[in-house]
Amino acid sequence: MIVRMSAGDFYIICPDNDVTEAMDRKRIRWGAADDITRNRPALSRWHPDYKDAFAAYMAAPERD
Repeated sequence: MIVRMSAGDFYIICPDNDVTEAMDRKRIRWGAADDITRNRPALSRWHPDYKDAFAAYMAAPERD
């Protein structure tokens, strides 16, 4: 954390050793603003109505 703060990073993703950094980033993109802009419930990746959509999103190739 200190290294990242010293580099001037504002947001720091702390690994949990359960998923890769790429997976963390992708999960954040799904939930952060997309839950708001798509009018989904907060933390929709755990909501049963979005389970299949989230799984498909995570399985799809990354795009920037």
